[in-house]
Amino acid sequence: MENVNLNRQVFNKQKFNDTVDTTFSELGVQEPDLGFFDLNLATVDDFFILYNKLFFEIPKEGAINSHTFLVKESGDYVGSQLINEEIQALLQEISDIREENLVLRQDNVDLIVENTKLGTQVNTLNAQVNSSN
Repeated sequence: MENVNLNRQVFNKQKFNDTVDTTFSELGVQEPDLGFFDLNLATVDDFFILYNKLFFEIPKEGAINSHTFLVKESGDYVGSQLINEEIQALLQEISDIREENLVLRQDNVDLIVENTKLGTQVNTLNAQVNSSN
């Protein structure tokens, strides 16, 4: 039997990982580089790219740098106070109409009761007239 010498070449795994990108990615699709950000070159599109990427990292509540802060600032800018006043006025109008509806329903019930009493009185009078004849 003949001996065969096999040689295997081993690479340093750390150097391999440092040299070769082993992460999965789609061809042609590049994530924006958030490490480089020049405020003077920023656009509205840049803002929304960052906002969407950081959405769940932004705290819900807080005086600054939170979703609550963004809602308040944007609401002040677009005039949400005026919208809230309009909503309050409409809610008050709904409440007034509901009250008026209740009054009208009660008036309707009162008329039905009164009509029933008048019908009873008419029947009584008819019975008296018929019995006197």
